[in-house]
Amino acid sequence: MKKFYITGVSGTGKTTSGQHLMEKGIPSFDIGTVPGLCYWRNKVTKESAVYTAGAKKDWFESHERFCDPEKLQEILEKENGVRVVTGTASNQDEYLHLFDKVFLLQCKPETFVYRLQTRSTNAFAGTPHEQELVIEWQKTFDKHLLELGAIPISSEGPVEKVVDVLMKIIQEN
Repeated sequence: MKKFYITGVSGTGKTTSGQHLMEKGIPSFDIGTVPGLCYWRNKVTKESAVYTAGAKKDWFESHERFCDPEKLQEILEKENGVRVVTGTASNQDEYLHLFDKVFLLQCKPETFVYRLQTRSTNAFAGTPHEQELVIEWQKTFDKHLLELGAIPISSEGPVEKVVDVLMKIIQEN
């Protein structure tokens, strides 16, 4: 089975790309939609926490979005054929090895901020304060993923264009 991971900061089009891949017959899921797979937790105590829209910087400094690597591996092992997983978690370095290829969706801050301001499916980063945090986060996040060998893909423009690029690479592998 070939496994692909699509990541990027909030608003770069991960979930939307995954949905379009599903429509084209490529099995995909977002890690945030699987019950119990991802959750917010306190960085020190590891206790679960509840994200509230509009959280301030100090909350994000003391909490992280955690994905259970063992549970993710179990899910992936149950599948045959191609599988695409989308998402972002604070600990994704712990599970990137589960994937044959990692794609990093990238776009300008103006683009992802606009998407964050206009989306209705997810409250995360819906406030100007959180959007500023995402802008800062992108600077280190993208650099780190590229250093790990992620394949950069521009998510500027229509999602169909992004999906065409993803499909081409997936089908070549």
